[in-house]
This record gives sequence, C-alpha cells and structure tokens, in this order.
Amino acid sequence: MVQQNVKNPILDNLDSDEPDRQAVALMDLVDAQFYPAAPHIVRLLKSPAADIRADAAYALGYLGGDEPDRYGAALMELLDDGEELVRCEAVEALGLLVYSPAVDNLKKLLREDSSSLVRASAAEALGQLGKSEALEVLEYSLLDADEDESVRAYAANAIGLLHHPPEAQILGKLKNYLAVEGSLSVKSELLGASYWLGAKAALSDLLQLLSNADENLATLILNILTDLTGRHSPSTLATDAANMSEVLRAIAHRFPILAPHTEQLLRATGSQS
Repeated sequence: MVQQNVKNPILDNLDSDEPDRQAVALMDLVDAQFYPAAPHIVRLLKSPAADIRADAAYALGYLGGDEPDRYGAALMELLDDGEELVRCEAVEALGLLVYSPAVDNLKKLLREDSSSLVRASAAEALGQLGKSEALEVLEYSLLDADEDESVRAYAANAIGLLHHPPEAQILGKLKNYLAVEGSLSVKSELLGASYWLGAKAALSDLLQLLSNADENLATLILNILTDLTGRHSPSTLATDAANMSEVLRAIAHRFPILAPHTEQLLRATGSQS
C-alpha cells in the first residue's frame, strides 16, 4: 500500500486548491515519476476546473500503476464528463493502467462518442488492454467509411495488439483490408499490425510507403517503426529489412526536420553503419 503521508514540496502546490499551482504540480510530479503522489491526485478528478480534471487523469495514467484497480475505478467516472479533453485523458489513462474492466465502456465510446479525439483514444486504449472481445468493434470502426481517418488508423493499430484468435486468421483479415484500403495512413497502420503479427514482408511494404511519403505520412510511419522497435528487445527491424538504413537516411535528407527521429531509429535498430 502506498503511503499517503509522504512529504514532498510539490504536494503543497497540489493540495493548494489553486488551479494554476495544481496544474504545475501535476506535471512536475509526472516528470519526477513521484508515484506516492497518486493518492493525492485522485481528489482532483472531481475538480470544478476541466483542465485540472484532465491533468489529474493524465497524471494518474503514469503514476497510478501500483494500484490500477483503485485508480481505474476512479477514472471511469470521467468517461461521461462533458469536456472532450477530460474524457480523452481519462481514456488514455485507463489504457496505460491496463484497466480491463473498462473494455465495455471503451467499446461504447469508440462507436458513440461525439469527439473523434476521444474515439481515437478509445481505439488506442482497447489495443493496450489487448482483449479479444474488442476485435469486432475495432473492425467496425476500421471499415466505417464515414469514420474519421485518424480513428480508423488507431483501430488498425489496435487490432494488431489484441490477444486474438489464431494469428493466421487475423493476418488474413488484415491482408483483405489492405487490398481495398485507400487511405495511406490507415494502410501504414495495417502494415505495422501485420508485421507485428508475423508477416515480415509487410515491413518492406511499409518502407516502400515511407520512401514515397510526404512529410506528414513520413512522420506517421516513423512513429509506427519506433513503436515496433520498442516491442522487440533487441529490435529485429534491421534484420527483416536490409534497406532500412538507406530508406531512413533518404527521408532525413528530404525532410531535415525528421533527421533526429531517423537517427534515433537508426541507433535503436543498429542500422547506423
């Protein structure tokens, strides 16, 4: 059990009932990874200030891992908050805490929330929870032609993270989706999901998209590659795609603003030579 009487000067600001001081304190506590602050943060989920409720939810997502059931239950109360940002931060925190009882609520938000930002966060959180019962609703969102493209992209990524039925079955579905997908961002996420599930050829297809991408799509694909790199230690990306270094260096040359990201990937994949 976390001790609630831990002394820390930042907690004075957190307990001050002054929103400006509370906002700074919440970010400082996250930056400091001061996990004993979590019990002090819970009460701020009921703050009359929407930005403080949102910041408190954000902080609990990072600091509440010792007691996910306790803090997950508290965060659930924010899923019908009237403020978009509050709902979004609560959803993301539930995903970070891997709070499984939230699955049904997140499925409902994915299909019914008025905010595409919240729907995208719900798709991402369902992937983090990894429950196979989310597959149907994620597929529905992915295939919904009227859905926001970012939501569809997050749904594609999440499908690759679920604890599925046999992977071959899901890979077959992803292959079919790729064959008809018109959005390059959604296609990129489908390729990332396919690669993660074992289709090594999907990585070459993803790098081909990267080779011809504009800056926005290149940024998205670099984020996908970074995510994939973080799931394997050590990374197997360079082994599975011999031309990765060449493609990344070409992107850095075309878009200098992306050079730090490409260099980070080159280091992470051992492709600097």
